Amino acid sequence: MPIELVLLSEVAPSDEAIARAIAETHPEGQLVSFEDGVVRHAVDAAGASLLTVFESQPIADPTSAVAAIAHPPAAFGLWTDMTVPRSEPRRGRALAEQIAAAVGGTVTERV
Repeated sequence: MPIELVLLSEVAPSDEAIARAIAETHPEGQLVSFEDGVVRHAVDAAGASLLTVFESQPIADPTSAVAAIAHPPAAFGLWTDMTVPRSEPRRGRALAEQIAAAVGGTVTERV
């Protein structure tokens, strides 16, 4: 079972932002996009899975959103699910944090 993270932000992570984060943390890695960008997958040079980023969704009910995460920020408008393989907890989390920094967001765990 993967580690479930959430990126909370006002700006959705673009393919370009994700690709830059991959290049900064894994220069030989790449971004693979599925379903017209609904699912984006980061892999390292060997093809090992690092992080999956799903399409961002607007927050319809902030109370429910806050109840589903470990450390909610004060304000956020978008929810982006991310998953990290259990085999790559450090590298996957670091990449998620890099993407969050690129869009001015926060990464937290789902509860």
